[in-house]
Amino acid sequence: MNYLAHSFLSGSSEQVIVGNFIGDFVKGNKHQTYPPQIQKGILLHRFIDSYADNSPIIKESKQIFQPVYGKYSGIIIDVIYDHFLSVHWSEYSKIDREQFIQNVYTTILKFYPVLPERAHRLAPSIVYHNWMRYYASFYGIEKVLKRMSIRTSLPGETKECIALFKKHYSELDEHFQRFFPEMILAVENKIINPASL
Repeated sequence: MNYLAHSFLSGSSEQVIVGNFIGDFVKGNKHQTYPPQIQKGILLHRFIDSYADNSPIIKESKQIFQPVYGKYSGIIIDVIYDHFLSVHWSEYSKIDREQFIQNVYTTILKFYPVLPERAHRLAPSIVYHNWMRYYASFYGIEKVLKRMSIRTSLPGETKECIALFKKHYSELDEHFQRFFPEMILAVENKIINPASL
């Protein structure tokens, strides 16, 4: 799950959205230095990542990209599943997708002073380049992956990735449609019974 799905799964609390956004940048018990609702978002982020990493459906999707991306195939699936969330948005939310994305951007910038240093550098780029909107198209995914290959250790195999994505589009769509309702239920159960958050 990438930024769009993580934000969607955060619910309506601004601080939970912020915590979920910074989840990758806050390691160990450093989450305890944040206000309780941001802590909840950070721990929710970790739960979502763990659930996805252990999902047999996600593992099926990863296998498609492993010949090209190896251990980085999970990052590709994160982006691609955000694409399918964009495509099927109206099935999961009554809020307009563009409005939802703008609300998330506004929230992130509102809490900019409390973001960790690495998120300080990333957040303005995500907002300025409108990364979450780009997930809806092949062109947008290509731009996001190119930018990620420059900013991170992700291999620069973008053309091969897009070719595989197009070839296996229906299969990956079916994977997403099986996985995401399960993910929503898992998050709802975790929020209702938050003992391990």
